[in-house]
Amino acid sequence: MAAWASEYSQTVGLDDLTLLSKVSDEEIAKNLRVRAEKDIIYTYIGAVLIAVNPYKYIKSDGRDIYSDEFVKMYCGKFRIELPPHIFATAEEAFRTMLNEEESQCIIISGESGAGKTVASKHAMSYIAAVSAQGAGVERVKAIVLESNPLLEAFGNAKTIRNNNSSRFGKYVEIRFDRFGTPKGGHIRNYILEKSRVPYQVKGERNFHIFYQLTKGAPAGAKKALKLTQPEDFAYLAGSACYDIEGVDDVAEFKDTQHAMKVVGLGSKGQEAVFKTVAGILHLGNVKFVEEGEGSAIKGGAARKSLEVAMSLLGMDAARMEQAIRFRHMVTRGEEYDIPQNKSQAKATRDAVSKLIYTRLFDWIVEMINNALEIRDELVEEDELLGINVLDIFGFEIFERNGFEQFLINFVNEKLQQIFIELTLKAEQEEYVAEGIEWRAIKFFNNKVVCELMEAKRPAGVAALPDDTFPTRPPES
Repeated sequence: MAAWASEYSQTVGLDDLTLLSKVSDEEIAKNLRVRAEKDIIYTYIGAVLIAVNPYKYIKSDGRDIYSDEFVKMYCGKFRIELPPHIFATAEEAFRTMLNEEESQCIIISGESGAGKTVASKHAMSYIAAVSAQGAGVERVKAIVLESNPLLEAFGNAKTIRNNNSSRFGKYVEIRFDRFGTPKGGHIRNYILEKSRVPYQVKGERNFHIFYQLTKGAPAGAKKALKLTQPEDFAYLAGSACYDIEGVDDVAEFKDTQHAMKVVGLGSKGQEAVFKTVAGILHLGNVKFVEEGEGSAIKGGAARKSLEVAMSLLGMDAARMEQAIRFRHMVTRGEEYDIPQNKSQAKATRDAVSKLIYTRLFDWIVEMINNALEIRDELVEEDELLGINVLDIFGFEIFERNGFEQFLINFVNEKLQQIFIELTLKAEQEEYVAEGIEWRAIKFFNNKVVCELMEAKRPAGVAALPDDTFPTRPPES
């Protein structure tokens, strides 16, 4: 294996871009290209690992580069001893945590489709494999690993650029004692792209779970949930995309059910989740027509959809209809029900669907966190260490971009600032401080982009609404 590593690292380009004799966009791209052409997808740039998404499963000399064999090879090794690999980065984070008794963070960023979600799964799988064994440990490891397919089902979707794009951000904390034994964990989720629930552009899909449920649920469950094919639901039919090449939604649904079971969601919990998902689909089939100054539900089929949706969601159909068709206002002690036109009623219906789905997603994350709670009564939480993995959604520009996408792209700009600080600015400042002769490298500092968003004086985009809209509603 040592001979393989030596040959692997020395014959194809450079392992570390900081070793380039001439630094330019062309040379960096050339080095990454020649390595990717030989299925060497990992390259360092100082402390940062670059991964080129191959859009296929990678093997080296017929061996899976994420197999147990490779886990054992990287375990206990310094980062420079072996070729670049996500395992090397995870190993460095884990050993540094133990040796220095300080929590570590792995930040994974890149454009949509860059392979961030897969990289985070490999990092967590490696840490789970090399961490200590013991009573209760396997429970923690299983929940950490199985939370990935569960969150992907409810938080990922097919976009134009990526068949499994994370439409939310997550920060996974795995807590260890000083011996490297996993004791628990916690997941924080950020900015779920809830606008995807009622609308997707052509060629994209809604969240995976909608297709898994409509295709993969048993006949009895489909009958109880009043489900048919994806094409029959407005929230899925608008984009005219129902399948992903190479993905079996039926098999994925079984994996999702297994993951739900592992994190503690039994048959009743799963039934409640699937009722909620189905209820959202039926609510999307409620259509409206103009009626006088307001609107009305369009025909018997739409009214039946409302009744089915409310039955599944455990709500009152008449009250929901009233809430959608009328806007309730209170001014100076008097109450009014103002009729909403067709467009306003549709927007309210969609807002309700987005809210319900967001609450469902948050509840699933809460269930995972409950399962990951530290159960060892002898452990003091403030004495625990952590490996934290930030898997953030990718930069992307759609035909129609909502507020969530604005926030997603802004977060990516902020992460780019961190990359600049780590790899360029800090390194060059160190050269200056030590009096080393060198030639300055020109680079674009995206600070101006971030300031466009968050600057206070002059006011950036994020601050402008504060000056435009009142901070509190007028006194009634």
